[in-house]
Amino acid sequence: MRSMAWRQYLLTVGLAVLAALLVRHFVLTAYKVPTGSMQPALKPGDFIFSLRTAYGVGIPGRSQRLLEKLPLRGDLVIFTYPHQPSVNYVKRVIALPGDTVEMRRNHLTINGESFEYLPVEPEQAGNPNPALFDLVREVPPAGLTGAQWTVILEKGSLDKNFGPLVVPPGEVFLLGDNRDTSDDSRYWGTVPVSQISGKAVLIWLSLDWQNKWGENRFPSMRWERLFMPLH
Repeated sequence: MRSMAWRQYLLTVGLAVLAALLVRHFVLTAYKVPTGSMQPALKPGDFIFSLRTAYGVGIPGRSQRLLEKLPLRGDLVIFTYPHQPSVNYVKRVIALPGDTVEMRRNHLTINGESFEYLPVEPEQAGNPNPALFDLVREVPPAGLTGAQWTVILEKGSLDKNFGPLVVPPGEVFLLGDNRDTSDDSRYWGTVPVSQISGKAVLIWLSLDWQNKWGENRFPSMRWERLFMPLH
């Protein structure tokens, strides 16, 4: 009887480990955000979950997915840059295959249609330094599908231009929300959809290492960001 109980226990533990590995590999993966290039949506010290099935079901050993679909404009995606396959990045999808993307005076234009920029109230959280940066809503034109989002722009940075660039088939154009401190598609080009591993969907933990306690040894918790959905 004792040996049977041990076998049942080991089988239960083994099945639980296998289920966790399958979920991690095929459904949800956790990542830590190390930099501020995606502020205000993501802050340094955020721990996020990525939904691996958002753009199709992965096939082991193959780059194609079952039921594969393109990301939407505005999606926060996890991806690997083709020349650095061991490093994971998170950026926002701005333009899709066939789009012509351009930036004039640090403002976006896609397919000849300009985005609208609306100021965000100063009391809203997310601006790392109001003396140096503006917090604005970047609103796609009516002719484009996709959500709106908040970006950080350096004050007086209206002299920055990019493009025009036509997004190749099967690739997307990605930008960071902290626009003037982000290394993104403006510098290393568009990213193949096959390099996207999932969509960032949830912040499950957020540690603030700039505000420490316990004799300056431990980070404080950003309680308001726990289990916050991402969009």
